[in-house]
Amino acid sequence: MNVRLTEPMLAALRETPEVPDNLLARVNGARQDGAQRVMTLSEDEAMAMTEMCQWYIRKDPKTGQLNEKARLFQAIVDAIDQAA
Repeated sequence: MNVRLTEPMLAALRETPEVPDNLLARVNGARQDGAQRVMTLSEDEAMAMTEMCQWYIRKDPKTGQLNEKARLFQAIVDAIDQAA
């Protein structure tokens, strides 16, 4: 599947130490397509990426809102869902 991501989404993934090498290779291999980049994932890789991203999607206990990093990871999960 081809997942459309923005540069800030890719940067968030690159800065995350838990991204396994096989997924990091996919992140770094994302190709430019207009204003976005396209990352190609297998179904298994998409599932692994989604599960890893969900670790970071947490609401701030004081505000009940997602912080900026959590919003980026939520957007990545949403992009994977849209590509499926």
